[in-house]
Parts: sequence; C-alpha cells; structure tokens
Amino acid sequence: MVRIVRRPDGALEVDRSGAGRGAWLCRESADCLERAVRQHRFERAFRAPVEGDALQRLCAQLGTA
Repeated sequence: MVRIVRRPDGALEVDRSGAGRGAWLCRESADCLERAVRQHRFERAFRAPVEGDALQRLCAQLGTA
C-alpha cells in the first residue's frame, strides 16, 4: 500500500510519513487507482477538491498513466 498526500498547493504525491491528511491506495493494481479516481475517493479522503492535472501527475508517478 502507498500513502497519497495532498500538499497545500493541491498537488498529490506519494509520501508515507508526510504531514496532513492522507489516502491509502493499493500499489499492486492499476484498477485500484482508476476506481479511486472514478468514485471521487481522493476528494472524500482529503475533504477538498482534487484537480484533474494533479491526478494525471499522480498516475504518471505511479506508472499507471
């Protein structure tokens, strides 16, 4: 599992021990990330809107783009 954090500027990054709210995501399956995006789970976990470009950069960082 990997922990995704939302930085104050709205960017998402993989950070296991970073400060603030985090969302856990299974790393083994690209489908897990796709479902999280489709079902707006990041927005719920962070209690804030998540920009589309931030999600695209996260997909590229995780190698599922």
